[in-house]
Amino acid sequence: MPDAATSASTTPDAVLLDALCRDLAETADTVGEAARFASGLALGARLPATALARGGRRRLAWRTLLRTLTDPAGLGWAVRGRGAARAGRLAGMLAGRENLAVSVAVCGLRTRIAAAGAGRPELLLDPGAAAVLGAAGEGRQADAARLFRALVRDRGAGPAFALLAPSFADILAWNALTDANPFNDHAGWQVATGRAATAEPLLGLGAALWAFCGPDRGVAPTGPERPAARPAPPRSRDAAEPQRPAAGPGAPTRGKALRPRTRRPGPPAAGLRGHAEALRAHARRLHATVVPVAAVWPGSRSEALRVEVTGFADRCATAANGFALAAAHLDAEHPPH
Repeated sequence: MPDAATSASTTPDAVLLDALCRDLAETADTVGEAARFASGLALGARLPATALARGGRRRLAWRTLLRTLTDPAGLGWAVRGRGAARAGRLAGMLAGRENLAVSVAVCGLRTRIAAAGAGRPELLLDPGAAAVLGAAGEGRQADAARLFRALVRDRGAGPAFALLAPSFADILAWNALTDANPFNDHAGWQVATGRAATAEPLLGLGAALWAFCGPDRGVAPTGPERPAARPAPPRSRDAAEPQRPAAGPGAPTRGKALRPRTRRPGPPAAGLRGHAEALRAHARRLHATVVPVAAVWPGSRSEALRVEVTGFADRCATAANGFALAAAHLDAEHPPH
């Protein structure tokens, strides 16, 4: 049996991993908001109509936005929002198109699960927990979620949650973001990015999370009635969101709230430039954070993690360049005063 010093040397540094998981969660959130803003412009009513009617630099800006939103080397298939954007997002999901925001969020979830398993080697002595963590470590998120649900069914929700906390939320969120069901993505996104659910919690879990915790998705556990959820205040797509507490067990910041989004008012070109700068900032942070993490991660996982996160950072920079180019085309059409 290895001594304490040997075990410590093979366990990744918790502070470095927490920083990387936080950066990945915030990057996913920023990429998603940038894609939402650009989708509202490219697939709304005003820009496409004027681009087709006038041509010129507005048409170039529109085409640049469409390319940026569908570039496999950048945002992937990043169309999101309402109306035509929602239809485009569903079409991309049915076609199996990759989305950068989801990929970054899933990477953060996988890293958190692996870090939790490495920090608690005693879990491997439990056959049920070892099976769940083994499936997650091999990238079989559907099997990991199925095994966890079987653990809940055999031992009860309380013991199963206590055994695998906080990894159970991350495993279920990972499965929700990558399965074929588009209706549980919202719950998975809340766990991955740390955004709290609007419904009142039950046993510390948001109602949306319960929707995919049980074997029958969408069926909440029985129990006493809970207060009705308060409706969220309306906001525009690019409005700032207030800072909220992290979303329960498995939150990416381990109890710390994500920083509030920066409000980017003004004309479309200014909004695109703001999102471009935010993407570049996150690209720099990912490059800087992953290097020390890869240095302490044991075995071959360090190189795989470094390559994956570096690729995400490069894709953020590519998307930022696309937004900046579209903004330049719009400014050329209507120079700012």
